Amino acid sequence: MLNFSETEANENEPILFIHGIGASRWMWWQQEKAFSDYPIILVDLPGHGKSVSTPWISLMGTTDLIAKDVLKNRAAHVVGISLGGHIALELAKQYPEKVLSAFISGITVTLMHFQFFLKLQSRIVQRGIHNDRYLHKIAREYYRLPADKTADFITNYQLLTSETYETIWKEIMQFHLDQSYGKIAAPCMFAAGDQESRGILEAVDLAPKLIPNSVGRLVPGAQHAWPVQKAPEFNRLLREWLDCFHGE
Repeated sequence: MLNFSETEANENEPILFIHGIGASRWMWWQQEKAFSDYPIILVDLPGHGKSVSTPWISLMGTTDLIAKDVLKNRAAHVVGISLGGHIALELAKQYPEKVLSAFISGITVTLMHFQFFLKLQSRIVQRGIHNDRYLHKIAREYYRLPADKTADFITNYQLLTSETYETIWKEIMQFHLDQSYGKIAAPCMFAAGDQESRGILEAVDLAPKLIPNSVGRLVPGAQHAWPVQKAPEFNRLLREWLDCFHGE
């Protein structure tokens, strides 16, 4: 079972926010405040946060859990970053009746090279996870977190096991868009910071060519974690996107 939280229903459709690898629902605190006029659903993915006791199996397995246990019989605007973006894409493909729109940031859509480096990469990540001084530096200098959010970042990041990390990355590295994604009917936004990796930048151009009713957007001066680092810019683009569905 997945652990999730939600705010009270109102006249707007709900927004489901899905975090990236090594994070949890904590990362969306700035969006939760900015979109308080919407019902907000925040979920912790398997192997993360308060869902840490639920093992990560696969993208499709997680997509099924979210569709059946979190969204249930309702539809939502789905917002996903990185790993969460991949899940948002799978929700739009596999459960079209549950996705009003998808706002997807920081994903790759072609096979990744150098997959043989995964074990080494995993060992490096695990060393960093157990280095409190390093994590405080990352929280301060990369994520630009306020002091009261640093503990959330470190506590949740340290839950990431090598097994969870490697299982997720093996699937992400092998992921690529094919013609089956062309059946997605929900409007999709594919966004990325212009300082992200080449593979992520390519996705902003490639995905809208295959998926109808979708657009791409590069964000100047933004990095992979821009929902946290540059929340005003992220919130402004997301607000513009949601306003498209309300005639504003």
